[in-house]
Amino acid sequence: RSSDLSRRSMAGNEDVTREISVVLRIRPLNSKEIRERSDVCTNVSADGKAVDLVGSERMHFDFDAVVGPEGKQEDVYNASAKPVVDDFLEGFNGTIFCYGQTGSGKTYTMEGEIDSEDKRGLLPRMVCSVFDYMERAGEHMQFMIQVQFLEIYNEKIRDLLSPDKDNLKIREGKTGDIYVEGASSHYITSELEVQQALEAGASSRSTAETFMNQASSRSHSIFILTLEQTNSTDGSKKKSKLFMVDLAGSETVKKTGAEGQTLKEAQAINKSLSALSNVIFALSEGKASHIPYRDSKLTRLLQEALGGNCRTALIINCSPAKMNESETISTMRFGKSAKRIKNRAHINKEQSPAELKLLLQEMQRQNRELNAQISAKDFEIQALKTV
Repeated sequence: RSSDLSRRSMAGNEDVTREISVVLRIRPLNSKEIRERSDVCTNVSADGKAVDLVGSERMHFDFDAVVGPEGKQEDVYNASAKPVVDDFLEGFNGTIFCYGQTGSGKTYTMEGEIDSEDKRGLLPRMVCSVFDYMERAGEHMQFMIQVQFLEIYNEKIRDLLSPDKDNLKIREGKTGDIYVEGASSHYITSELEVQQALEAGASSRSTAETFMNQASSRSHSIFILTLEQTNSTDGSKKKSKLFMVDLAGSETVKKTGAEGQTLKEAQAINKSLSALSNVIFALSEGKASHIPYRDSKLTRLLQEALGGNCRTALIINCSPAKMNESETISTMRFGKSAKRIKNRAHINKEQSPAELKLLLQEMQRQNRELNAQISAKDFEIQALKTV
């Protein structure tokens, strides 16, 4: 439960440039890795901000935080999602990604066990924080919440809360905002309603069994929560969006044993993640004249989260097993590149009539001062001309 003081991570600054926050989560060895007696190839530093790989080659990676196999869901939330959620409540847009190979624990990190206090993931903890914030707000504050739950499957966008809505199109609004045309929005008044929406969406999501994961996600899922806040005292308004993104797992087809439809899905997943990697690489270099956002539905929809008006956190999920060393290295390199991206976020605030009146008065005062300075200069010029 965050206090008013701890929520002020970016408040007071209405326009802030920040690097993407990258947190590494290393899951425990799974039953397959234990059965095959795989060695562990990851060592977490004492300060919890770096990891050493001690497999076929030695490598070192630094991140904003590293949560090891013994880490709890709460640890992951506090290190990665909480700062973004706190700023979202102040009026900034936010995005939280979960990335990693299939079977690395992304969906557990994002969703967890919703009914368990200890094992619930980032999404239900975020929802709890939002409603906790609203409960503590004064009576002068009014709130409105909408949610959407989308899936990108084989490069087609589907509405998980209205599964009959398939192959939806991405559009750009007059103000440059990106949205999915025809996607349903649901007004929410309680945590229970959000939980019901999450469960309904999760049951509609495309999954399949592979050698590495019994219920491998075959799609990217994107949960969008929009919060509108109105101050009835001065009439000011803030509207912010939070994107919670559970990416489909990157796959090595030889390891997953994908074939038929599952192979086709794997190819679409890897193509989409490759497009995401290309965007992140172009942004991290800081020199590219063209950023290939339009190369996939995923990068187009999340354009603001990557180099735009957004506070973004990336949780990269890895296996500690030496048998998955190459995938772990690839994931960590992805996170290292993402950490170099800078987003410029600002509070999405609509000023009240009273605030606009004060702003107008200040502009009028500055204009009077400027006109006085101009008149003084004109007088000096005329005086010089008569000499």
